[in-house]
Amino acid sequence: MKIITTYEDLVQDLIDNKITMVRPDEFKTIFKHYPKISEVEGDVVECGVWRGGFSIFLSYIFQDKNVWVCDSYEGFQPVEIAKHSYDRERHTNHVTHNAVGPLAISLEEVQSHFKTYGLGDEERIKFLKGFVKDTLPTSGIEKIALLRIDVDAYSATLETLEELYDKVQPGGYIIFDDSCLYETLDAIKTFFKQKNLPEFINHPVTDQPLNINLRHTNDDSGLPAGCYTIK
Repeated sequence: MKIITTYEDLVQDLIDNKITMVRPDEFKTIFKHYPKISEVEGDVVECGVWRGGFSIFLSYIFQDKNVWVCDSYEGFQPVEIAKHSYDRERHTNHVTHNAVGPLAISLEEVQSHFKTYGLGDEERIKFLKGFVKDTLPTSGIEKIALLRIDVDAYSATLETLEELYDKVQPGGYIIFDDSCLYETLDAIKTFFKQKNLPEFINHPVTDQPLNINLRHTNDDSGLPAGCYTIK
């Protein structure tokens, strides 16, 4: 078991050992907004966890909350079974690797990483296996303080929002790891229009509200990764 002395050391260790692909600025978002998030009633939920690194970090920093670690643990959802059709979907079951390595990480491997960081036997950490459209409706998740969505695809992002947005409590945060991807941004636009929500999300570093219909960066979607909104 690793001995972690500070949260900053934990973040660096997770990055160095490729337990996470999350950029350092997204960890800073949690550090900066921790006091507000911790005051919101509800659980912490991450959908799309890869090797579990960011969920491990969330389990450390929110020690008084349940943490849901949700993933198919078998890669991306086939477009044929997706709830929503989208002709620009790139992340399908045919995408199995990226520059960091395999994308379909088993539940057993993720649980082993939790054990490595001393989080193997805590009842508050709940692993949810399966595609979000199948697992979230009957998950038992009731109230959410922080929802982090990292599922890369249009349908899966929209499915997650449809199932969990109403469970996010007032003042709760939703972080979009993939706000830099056009398919994720398209899902956000679709959902925000359906719910008649203000069409802005916040920059992960500056906290500046960004109009989701405008290009602000050179990223794929015109927005940076890790943008967030507060309910």
